[in-house]
Amino acid sequence: MTLQDELLDIGKERLTQMKVLLDEMQVQMALGKAEARDIFDRERKNFLNFVSEEKNVLRRSGEAASTHRTVLMEKFDALDARLAKVVAENKRQYDVQKRETLHAIYELELAMKEGYGDVGMALQAKLDVFRGKLDNYRIKLALGEFETESELEPLKPELVNAIADIRERLKKETGASEKIDSFSNEISTSFDHMKKAFSNLLS
Repeated sequence: MTLQDELLDIGKERLTQMKVLLDEMQVQMALGKAEARDIFDRERKNFLNFVSEEKNVLRRSGEAASTHRTVLMEKFDALDARLAKVVAENKRQYDVQKRETLHAIYELELAMKEGYGDVGMALQAKLDVFRGKLDNYRIKLALGEFETESELEPLKPELVNAIADIRERLKKETGASEKIDSFSNEISTSFDHMKKAFSNLLS
């Protein structure tokens, strides 16, 4: 479960607690408006502080995840471009392609390591599966020679398909982070409406 999922669960729990509190406040209002007003004001302040703190946490974690998604997309694009290169015609060309491809792989592996934990669980699962395929390709490439280059060609389509799948997941996660911002704004708006309704009742 990602930090964002945990924060959403906490937010939902707080909203449930708030509903219970509001039910209790109806009873309190029957007993005395002044006491109910004090309880409402106290809980309103607590809830507004909670919403503000959660917005900040979500914003910070969302910014980190967004940065990692962007870097991952760039590194996947770079590796995809290397894999799309035509088969080398001579040893010199092969050595250059091998070095550039290994460099792209190492940069992608570093980006996956740095982004791990900040991206969603579904993307992490895809990255874990992809990492095994990438390791297999990297080892064969690093140990291979120009004469054995043809052995690597059958491995490329599987990597290219996995990269396309991960790109789709990266795009979905970008959309999910926008939904979290929207959810946070909806909570604030809902509380403002609730505040107006109680103000009318308690005046």
